[in-house]
Amino acid sequence: MRKCVELFFIILFNAYNFNLIYEDENNLSDNYGQPLIKIKENFDRLDNETKALVLEFANREIYDETIDLKCLNCDYEELNQDYEEIEEMWDGIDYPKLYCPKYGKGKFVPLDIWKQKNKYKR
Repeated sequence: MRKCVELFFIILFNAYNFNLIYEDENNLSDNYGQPLIKIKENFDRLDNETKALVLEFANREIYDETIDLKCLNCDYEELNQDYEEIEEMWDGIDYPKLYCPKYGKGKFVPLDIWKQKNKYKR
């Protein structure tokens, strides 16, 4: 969570010229090249609305990308599937197709591809 809050403060610093309070005057960096900042001191300087945004940002999964899938044959769909898991199954495939959980054939595709294939059917 510390990394998320630090990232939020870096965004504030870059976007709004927010003057950060650093751990030391030499602005030492961590292993990722990010400056070490005093989280509590910087957080306490924010107004309540911004504090709520920081906490919301810190508690969510930053890299939470999802994808919607739909079967080309039976129209079964699954929404908000974890993209990283799906992407691993597509590694090296030009046209991503998965097996439909309901139909059982390799016709389960991203929703945008389904829409492209079906735009002239209706």
